[in-house]
Amino acid sequence: MKNSLILGIFMNAILHGQVGINTTAPVTTLQIDKNTTSTTATVEGLMIPRLSGNDIFGMPVVAGASMESNLVYATSPASLANQVGVGVNLKSKGYYYWDGSVWVTIGSSTTFNNLLAFVKPMNMLLNDVDTYAYSSTAFTVPSAPKLKLFDCSYAAPVDFIIENNPLSGTPNFFVIWDNANSKINVPQQLLGNVMTINVSLKYAETTSNSDASRFVAYTGNAVYNSSLGTVSGGTKIKDLMFKKTKTSGFTTVRDELVLSPIIITQDIINYGIKLYLGSGDSSNLSYYEPVLTIDYGVVNTTL
Repeated sequence: MKNSLILGIFMNAILHGQVGINTTAPVTTLQIDKNTTSTTATVEGLMIPRLSGNDIFGMPVVAGASMESNLVYATSPASLANQVGVGVNLKSKGYYYWDGSVWVTIGSSTTFNNLLAFVKPMNMLLNDVDTYAYSSTAFTVPSAPKLKLFDCSYAAPVDFIIENNPLSGTPNFFVIWDNANSKINVPQQLLGNVMTINVSLKYAETTSNSDASRFVAYTGNAVYNSSLGTVSGGTKIKDLMFKKTKTSGFTTVRDELVLSPIIITQDIINYGIKLYLGSGDSSNLSYYEPVLTIDYGVVNTTL
């Protein structure tokens, strides 16, 4: 009788391409419904093959797609000696599936770690100590209402650079700071996210809270006229005013100018962001050794 039942099930699969257990109308390749004749006398469920972690480690496997999705249940972790290679994740009891190269646990920290492998922090810190070195060459901010493009170059060997750019390699080859065009680039993956831009400027100590300045950011098809100090077209993202900090006993001081939050739009992705500095009054201002910090948060490297 048992053999006849099994034969009947597989004959049904051959004829109809679907198998139903406790149902006469399966809608998928295999459909298992509960036993309608009893809810307490029988145990319902599906038993997946149960093996020790060491048994799973020693199981013959086929690399590639032919064995992918094979599911087993580990009744115990593999020994430390077998928590390598295909068994690197066999650290606890539970369900594991074959992904083509290793056994992967379901619904545990391994799954979370696999996600983290594709979601990476993306940021950059650039310190231009060459182009506008203190106190020989100043980044001179023009009088109001003129603006000067933040045109620092971070290419000299003495410039200090910290970069976390998970999109720099194949297939994106993404560049965060465009030296040639003095522009911050933003990747398509971050559409709708929020980013932060910080500029740190060094200046000679001042004895009064004076010398108001502007910090402006543009995107879109903005056109900068360096001789007139004007920006036409495009979209202004931020326009901030600040004053130098009064101090005593210091040769130089740094102020931190923060643009945040910046909501990333398609316009920003298409055109990037350009930064400008200006004076808040009729005087010119001198700054040195600007530090630019760009923080995108995290980026999905698989998109």
